[in-house]
Amino acid sequence: MPKQPPRAPRSRSRGAPRKVDHRTGSNAAFARAIAAALPDVTVTNRAGRSSFAVGKQRFLVVDDATAQIIFDADDADDGITLEFGVVGRDELRATIEEAWESFAPKPAITANRRRKAARAKQRVVTSDDIRRVVAALPDANEGPIWGKDLGFRVGDEKKTRFARFGPPESGRVGNLLPPDDEGTLVIFHCEAKPELLASTPERYFTTPHYGDDDGPGGVIVRLSEFRGDAELDELAELLEDAWREVASPEQIAALEADRAR
Repeated sequence: MPKQPPRAPRSRSRGAPRKVDHRTGSNAAFARAIAAALPDVTVTNRAGRSSFAVGKQRFLVVDDATAQIIFDADDADDGITLEFGVVGRDELRATIEEAWESFAPKPAITANRRRKAARAKQRVVTSDDIRRVVAALPDANEGPIWGKDLGFRVGDEKKTRFARFGPPESGRVGNLLPPDDEGTLVIFHCEAKPELLASTPERYFTTPHYGDDDGPGGVIVRLSEFRGDAELDELAELLEDAWREVASPEQIAALEADRAR
């Protein structure tokens, strides 16, 4: 295993130049959520650091900036340090799970693999699902919202934009680096943003481009991390709330009237 953090991914030839706050979607809350969901894990929080162990063996230490991942019980230095905002979410998740499996009892490993297999059998939420949700909202459509970039809006006004897909469906997602910018959905107006980032960081995140974490603003999801009808319903509710932020009273009344029939 390499002992140095991976290099930041190279910027693409298209899109805005890299800025200091460009990053992937990985963060400390995501790492903690992934580790805490594994069977037989205990967590100790001290001085801004969270230590995760299975049995008495520590396999992960998370601070605000990095995840220190341990694979060898006899040599805590035989591991890697992954930097949040540089490593992608999928890589971070897989590495944490690999370290946990190095120490977890076989029944726990079997149970976790069965849980993952059951989730993998659920239908992935797709961009077509999202388009069907949007199409049910009065006057909502997909059209230019910035220059030629497409997004969801109400009527023909760009100022009524309320959501958009990330590349390759549209242009660059603000501040979000590959590989985590692929297959994304950005919801621009989300009153519940702080609660979602705190309670479900394994599925919801943001970047500085969309405002502070502790106030309303934009949230980002990767559709590959959403499965099944219940999680699609979550997104549908958030999309409707964002639509309501820019829709007219008449359009909102039309939606309510249609549902009352």
